[in-house]
Amino acid sequence: MKVIFILVFFFFSFLAFAHEGHEVKKATSENIQEKGQETPQEGGSRRWTQSIGSFHLILLHFPIALINMLAVSESLLAWYKKPIFEYASRFLIISAAILSTPTALLGLIYSYSASYEGLMETFLLWHMWFGISTAALAIGVAFIRECIGPNSLYYFCMVLLVLMVNITGFFGGEMTFGPFNMYPA
Repeated sequence: MKVIFILVFFFFSFLAFAHEGHEVKKATSENIQEKGQETPQEGGSRRWTQSIGSFHLILLHFPIALINMLAVSESLLAWYKKPIFEYASRFLIISAAILSTPTALLGLIYSYSASYEGLMETFLLWHMWFGISTAALAIGVAFIRECIGPNSLYYFCMVLLVLMVNITGFFGGEMTFGPFNMYPA
């Protein structure tokens, strides 16, 4: 019982401090008027969407890792033909389908607090639509695997899913770290 309590404690404390920006800044009327971006009435909803949507930043790495590891597990299953990789693949796609939906929804909520312009706004739109499509496709791939079984349609959709989640992550990284951050200066 102690072990479960300790694990739960560490898990929830990790969630509480998993993102950067722990300082809470109080918005004064001078700051709101200087920026001209929000009025006091909008400030409450903007802070609400930003605080709830910030959980997107915590959850987003799970579907990325699960989907990429699904490709590794399916490759190992094709190579070694051991049942452990069959079980792992099934677990990974079901977990990715379950976690990708709230991640996409939290990303949508978080996007309402964003104020990007120009190229960054384009990155946000591409990231948003690829994220929604990735979540929908993850659910579809899980249903294909469970209802029909691994076949050529499943493998095609799985490869497409791996590509989509990485493209989505690319656009998210461009928004987070700035455009063209992956290219050497």
